[in-house]
Amino acid sequence: MKTHAILLAGGSSHRFTDEENKVYFPIGRKPALCWPLETLEKSEDVDSILLVIREEDWEKTNRVIELVDTEKLVGVTVGGKTRHDSEYEGLMYLKNSGNVSEDDLILIHDGARPLLPSYLLDELIDVARNNGASAPGFNSKNISLKKGSNSDHSEDETIVEIQTPQIFPADELWKSYELAKLDNWQAVDTTECVSKYVGREAVIVPGDPKNMKVTFIEDIFELEKIITQEEDTST
Repeated sequence: MKTHAILLAGGSSHRFTDEENKVYFPIGRKPALCWPLETLEKSEDVDSILLVIREEDWEKTNRVIELVDTEKLVGVTVGGKTRHDSEYEGLMYLKNSGNVSEDDLILIHDGARPLLPSYLLDELIDVARNNGASAPGFNSKNISLKKGSNSDHSEDETIVEIQTPQIFPADELWKSYELAKLDNWQAVDTTECVSKYVGREAVIVPGDPKNMKVTFIEDIFELEKIITQEEDTST
Protein backbone atom coordinates (compact mmCIF):
# COMPACT_ATOMS: atom_id res chain seq x y z
CA MET A 1 0.00 0.00 0.00
CA LYS A 2 1.41 3.32 -1.11
CA THR A 3 0.53 6.83 0.04
CA HIS A 4 0.07 9.60 -2.51
CA ALA A 5 -0.17 13.27 -1.56
CA ILE A 6 -2.28 15.96 -3.19
CA LEU A 7 -1.08 19.42 -2.18
CA LEU A 8 -3.73 22.06 -2.86
CA ALA A 9 -2.42 25.45 -3.94
CA GLY A 10 -5.26 26.63 -6.15
CA GLY A 11 -7.72 28.29 -3.80
CA SER A 12 -8.79 31.91 -3.87
CA SER A 13 -7.51 34.29 -1.21
CA HIS A 14 -10.12 37.02 -1.01
CA ARG A 15 -9.75 37.38 2.76
CA PHE A 16 -5.98 37.56 2.48
CA THR A 17 -4.94 39.87 -0.36
CA ASP A 18 -6.11 40.41 -3.91
CA GLU A 19 -2.56 40.72 -5.25
CA GLU A 20 -1.05 37.50 -3.98
CA ASN A 21 -2.09 33.88 -3.68
CA LYS A 22 -1.36 33.24 -0.01
CA VAL A 23 0.50 29.96 -0.62
CA TYR A 24 3.26 31.90 -2.41
CA PHE A 25 3.54 34.64 0.21
CA PRO A 26 6.98 34.49 1.89
CA ILE A 27 7.20 32.86 5.30
CA GLY A 28 10.60 32.31 6.87
CA ARG A 29 12.37 33.72 3.80
CA LYS A 30 10.72 31.38 1.27
CA PRO A 31 7.28 30.95 -0.31
CA ALA A 32 4.76 29.38 2.07
CA LEU A 33 4.16 26.46 -0.30
CA CYS A 34 7.79 25.38 0.07
CA TRP A 35 7.19 24.33 3.67
CA PRO A 36 4.54 21.62 3.21
CA LEU A 37 6.17 20.46 -0.04
CA GLU A 38 9.44 19.92 1.84
CA THR A 39 7.65 18.09 4.66
CA LEU A 40 5.94 15.73 2.22
CA GLU A 41 9.19 15.23 0.28
CA LYS A 42 11.15 14.28 3.42
CA SER A 43 8.55 11.84 4.77
CA GLU A 44 9.51 8.20 4.26
CA ASP A 45 5.79 7.35 4.26
CA VAL A 46 4.86 9.52 1.25
CA ASP A 47 5.48 7.93 -2.15
CA SER A 48 4.38 10.67 -4.54
CA ILE A 49 3.21 14.29 -4.58
CA LEU A 50 0.80 16.07 -6.92
CA LEU A 51 0.45 19.86 -6.91
CA VAL A 52 -2.92 21.43 -7.76
CA ILE A 53 -2.53 25.09 -8.70
CA ARG A 54 -4.23 28.08 -10.34
CA GLU A 55 -3.64 28.68 -14.05
CA GLU A 56 -2.10 32.07 -13.35
CA ASP A 57 0.43 30.68 -10.86
CA TRP A 58 2.61 28.51 -13.11
CA GLU A 59 5.65 30.79 -12.86
CA LYS A 60 5.46 30.98 -9.07
CA THR A 61 4.93 27.23 -8.84
CA ASN A 62 8.00 26.54 -10.97
CA ARG A 63 10.01 28.75 -8.63
CA VAL A 64 8.82 26.71 -5.62
CA ILE A 65 9.75 23.45 -7.38
CA GLU A 66 13.24 24.82 -8.07
CA LEU A 67 13.69 25.79 -4.44
CA VAL A 68 12.55 22.46 -3.01
CA ASP A 69 14.12 20.24 -5.69
CA THR A 70 11.58 17.48 -5.07
CA GLU A 71 12.06 13.96 -6.41
CA LYS A 72 8.57 12.75 -5.46
CA LEU A 73 6.63 15.27 -7.55
CA VAL A 74 4.70 13.33 -10.21
CA GLY A 75 2.76 16.19 -11.71
CA VAL A 76 1.22 19.64 -11.54
CA THR A 77 -2.38 20.20 -12.59
CA VAL A 78 -4.76 23.14 -12.63
CA GLY A 79 -7.57 23.09 -10.08
CA GLY A 80 -11.08 24.50 -10.17
CA LYS A 81 -12.89 27.52 -8.81
CA THR A 82 -13.45 25.97 -5.36
CA ARG A 83 -11.53 23.76 -2.99
CA HIS A 84 -13.86 20.87 -3.80
CA ASP A 85 -13.29 21.36 -7.53
CA SER A 86 -9.53 21.37 -7.00
CA GLU A 87 -9.74 18.17 -4.97
CA TYR A 88 -11.73 16.58 -7.79
CA GLU A 89 -9.18 17.62 -10.42
CA GLY A 90 -6.32 16.25 -8.35
CA LEU A 91 -8.09 12.96 -7.68
CA MET A 92 -8.96 12.46 -11.34
CA TYR A 93 -5.38 13.24 -12.34
CA LEU A 94 -4.12 10.46 -10.08
CA LYS A 95 -6.82 8.04 -11.21
CA ASN A 96 -6.09 8.64 -14.89
CA SER A 97 -2.34 8.35 -14.35
CA GLY A 98 -2.70 4.60 -13.78
CA ASN A 99 -0.03 4.75 -11.07
CA VAL A 100 -2.37 4.66 -8.08
CA SER A 101 -4.05 1.43 -6.96
CA GLU A 102 -7.56 1.39 -5.54
CA ASP A 103 -6.28 0.24 -2.15
CA ASP A 104 -3.56 2.90 -1.97
CA LEU A 105 -4.03 5.86 0.33
CA ILE A 106 -4.41 9.43 -0.87
CA LEU A 107 -3.83 12.34 1.48
CA ILE A 108 -5.09 15.81 0.67
CA HIS A 109 -3.35 18.74 2.31
CA ASP A 110 -4.07 22.45 2.12
CA GLY A 111 -1.03 24.43 1.01
CA ALA A 112 -2.34 27.28 3.18
CA ARG A 113 -1.28 25.20 6.20
CA PRO A 114 2.48 25.62 5.72
CA LEU A 115 3.87 24.32 9.00
CA LEU A 116 2.61 20.73 8.92
CA PRO A 117 4.63 18.93 11.62
CA SER A 118 6.39 15.84 10.28
CA TYR A 119 5.42 13.80 13.34
CA LEU A 120 1.74 14.58 12.71
CA LEU A 121 2.00 13.60 9.05
CA ASP A 122 3.59 10.26 9.93
CA GLU A 123 1.04 9.55 12.66
CA LEU A 124 -1.88 10.29 10.35
CA ILE A 125 -0.54 7.93 7.69
CA ASP A 126 0.01 5.20 10.26
CA VAL A 127 -3.52 5.58 11.65
CA ALA A 128 -4.99 5.53 8.14
CA ARG A 129 -3.10 2.35 7.29
CA ASN A 130 -4.48 0.63 10.37
CA ASN A 131 -7.99 2.11 10.41
CA GLY A 132 -8.79 3.11 6.83
CA ALA A 133 -8.88 6.89 7.17
CA SER A 134 -7.60 9.69 9.37
CA ALA A 135 -7.72 13.45 9.87
CA PRO A 136 -6.24 15.85 12.45
CA GLY A 137 -8.61 17.61 14.84
CA PHE A 138 -7.68 20.60 16.95
CA ASN A 139 -9.70 22.24 19.73
CA SER A 140 -9.87 25.76 18.41
CA LYS A 141 -9.83 28.56 20.98
CA ASN A 142 -11.42 30.82 18.37
CA ILE A 143 -14.56 28.73 17.89
CA SER A 144 -17.12 28.00 20.58
CA LEU A 145 -20.82 27.43 20.99
CA LYS A 146 -22.89 28.52 23.91
CA LYS A 147 -24.98 25.88 25.61
CA GLY A 148 -28.22 27.07 27.11
CA SER A 149 -27.82 30.64 25.92
CA ASN A 150 -30.94 31.64 27.86
CA SER A 151 -29.29 30.67 31.11
CA ASP A 152 -27.01 32.78 33.24
CA HIS A 153 -24.82 29.68 33.72
CA SER A 154 -24.13 28.78 30.12
CA GLU A 155 -21.14 26.58 29.36
CA ASP A 156 -18.72 26.84 26.48
CA GLU A 157 -18.56 23.87 24.15
CA THR A 158 -15.28 23.75 22.26
CA ILE A 159 -15.59 22.98 18.58
CA VAL A 160 -13.05 20.63 17.03
CA GLU A 161 -11.48 22.20 13.95
CA ILE A 162 -10.67 19.55 11.36
CA GLN A 163 -7.27 20.32 9.88
CA THR A 164 -5.44 18.68 6.99
CA PRO A 165 -4.02 16.39 5.70
CA GLN A 166 -7.07 14.15 5.48
CA ILE A 167 -6.34 10.60 4.34
CA PHE A 168 -8.64 8.03 2.72
CA PRO A 169 -8.43 4.97 0.44
CA ALA A 170 -8.13 5.95 -3.22
CA ASP A 171 -11.19 4.02 -4.39
CA GLU A 172 -13.43 5.67 -1.78
CA LEU A 173 -12.20 9.13 -2.72
CA TRP A 174 -12.73 8.54 -6.44
CA LYS A 175 -16.22 7.17 -5.89
CA SER A 176 -17.23 9.97 -3.52
CA TYR A 177 -16.05 12.82 -5.71
CA GLU A 178 -17.44 11.30 -8.91
CA LEU A 179 -20.86 10.95 -7.25
CA ALA A 180 -20.64 14.49 -5.89
CA LYS A 181 -19.89 15.67 -9.43
CA LEU A 182 -23.01 13.93 -10.73
CA ASP A 183 -25.08 15.50 -7.93
CA ASN A 184 -23.53 18.92 -8.51
CA TRP A 185 -22.78 18.96 -4.78
CA GLN A 186 -19.78 20.52 -3.03
CA ALA A 187 -18.31 19.46 0.29
CA VAL A 188 -16.63 21.69 2.83
CA ASP A 189 -13.70 19.29 3.02
CA THR A 190 -12.63 15.75 2.19
CA THR A 191 -14.09 14.16 5.31
CA GLU A 192 -17.57 15.52 4.57
CA CYS A 193 -17.60 14.21 1.01
CA VAL A 194 -16.43 10.69 1.84
CA SER A 195 -18.76 10.47 4.82
CA LYS A 196 -21.74 11.47 2.68
CA TYR A 197 -21.19 9.06 -0.20
CA VAL A 198 -19.49 5.97 1.23
CA GLY A 199 -20.11 6.36 4.96
CA ARG A 200 -16.44 6.29 5.91
CA GLU A 201 -15.61 8.32 9.02
CA ALA A 202 -12.02 9.35 9.54
CA VAL A 203 -10.29 8.54 12.81
CA ILE A 204 -9.52 11.90 14.40
CA VAL A 205 -5.92 12.34 15.51
CA PRO A 206 -5.00 15.25 17.82
CA GLY A 207 -3.88 18.13 15.61
CA ASP A 208 -1.25 20.76 16.26
CA PRO A 209 -1.58 24.55 16.64
CA LYS A 210 1.43 24.96 14.32
CA ASN A 211 -0.68 23.41 11.58
CA MET A 212 -2.80 26.55 11.42
CA LYS A 213 -4.36 27.80 8.21
CA VAL A 214 -3.35 31.13 6.71
CA THR A 215 -6.58 33.04 6.25
CA PHE A 216 -5.63 36.63 7.06
CA ILE A 217 -2.37 38.55 6.73
CA GLU A 218 -2.06 38.49 10.53
CA ASP A 219 -1.66 34.72 10.35
CA ILE A 220 1.62 35.20 8.50
CA PHE A 221 3.00 37.10 11.49
CA GLU A 222 1.95 34.29 13.82
CA LEU A 223 3.70 31.69 11.68
CA GLU A 224 6.83 33.84 11.53
CA LYS A 225 6.86 33.87 15.34
CA ILE A 226 6.65 30.07 15.42
CA ILE A 227 9.53 29.72 12.96
CA THR A 228 11.67 32.20 14.89
CA GLN A 229 11.01 30.42 18.18
CA GLU A 230 11.97 27.06 16.69
CA GLU A 231 15.15 28.53 15.21
CA ASP A 232 16.08 30.04 18.58
CA THR A 233 15.44 26.72 20.32
CA SER A 234 17.64 24.78 17.89
CA THR A 235 20.61 27.14 18.29
